[in-house]
Amino acid sequence: MAPSVSARFRPVLLFSSLAVLVLGVEYFIIQQPDFLVRPTLSAAVTFDLLVWPPVLFYIFIVRRYQLPITAIGVVFAAMLALSYYLIPVAQQEYLRGARQVLPLLEAASFLLLLLNMRRLRLAYLAARPSTPDITANLSVAFTAVFNQPVEGLVFEASLWYHAFLSWKSKPRYLVGQQAFSGHCQSGFVALLLTFAGLSVIETGAAHILLVRWNPGVALAALLLNVYMLVGFIGHLRAVLLCPPVLLTASGELLLRAGLVWRLSAPATSLIAIRRITDVPPAATDLLNLAKPLLTPPNILLTFGAPVVITGPYGLRRKACQLAVYIDDVTACYDALLEVAPNASCKNP
Repeated sequence: MAPSVSARFRPVLLFSSLAVLVLGVEYFIIQQPDFLVRPTLSAAVTFDLLVWPPVLFYIFIVRRYQLPITAIGVVFAAMLALSYYLIPVAQQEYLRGARQVLPLLEAASFLLLLLNMRRLRLAYLAARPSTPDITANLSVAFTAVFNQPVEGLVFEASLWYHAFLSWKSKPRYLVGQQAFSGHCQSGFVALLLTFAGLSVIETGAAHILLVRWNPGVALAALLLNVYMLVGFIGHLRAVLLCPPVLLTASGELLLRAGLVWRLSAPATSLIAIRRITDVPPAATDLLNLAKPLLTPPNILLTFGAPVVITGPYGLRRKACQLAVYIDDVTACYDALLEVAPNASCKNP
């Protein structure tokens, strides 16, 4: 049984709580009058700020989520910058010594990054012949290198790959696979490009207004909007390269909604296949996979038991009914009935 959302994120809450507690205690000590006249307090506070948060991060985050050990260096650098902000200038002599550690951490992180990038590339190339799904291959590669999928990194890698590195790629299928697109007749490309264009105009206007009020907030908003624009582009390319419905030669049904949702299940687990003309009524066991394609669905698939659909950053949804949109609905409908002959069918 998959762990609940609260159980999966409990280590993050524990780390955050303990880190805030450490920062609160150290800030209280810094505010005391004795802090400026007792050098030992400065040494103790510097030690606590630079050591305990990275240690807690390793215990609760790195080990729990199997993150690269280099992530500790990021936390150390962040705590070093925060320490310069919290500790008065006259008491920063120990920080100046700790700053010499950064070049060593940067060099070690760079070497580990190069090593892991090479291992990831080799693992990705090894997985590529078995499936044309880019996200699935990335998940296999990250699992091979880090011993678990590291779903957040998989999503980010898939997002940036589709946004910047996929422009020369074309949809790739293996022998015996049947793919059904969902962007040719839906107007998805035009709508998403319109949203992206409006986002650029809104970002420029908001940045001009915010920069006069607070440059820091303006920069944060700009970066957030740029990331959103990258998300639009990555999602667009993912829809073009990864059709919503893919049937494999072995009878596996792969459903995808760009970068948003992904499901793999045996086609024989379908108990009903129905052509529809509009969005079905909302239900707890229904998930509309056509919504990320910005179009109403035209096929409703019903499974005999709840299936798990994977979303960004490892998000999970369970549903028995999935609504999808397909350009050639007749061909897809017939192909699904062929691989799931026991499924009931009903047309509008």
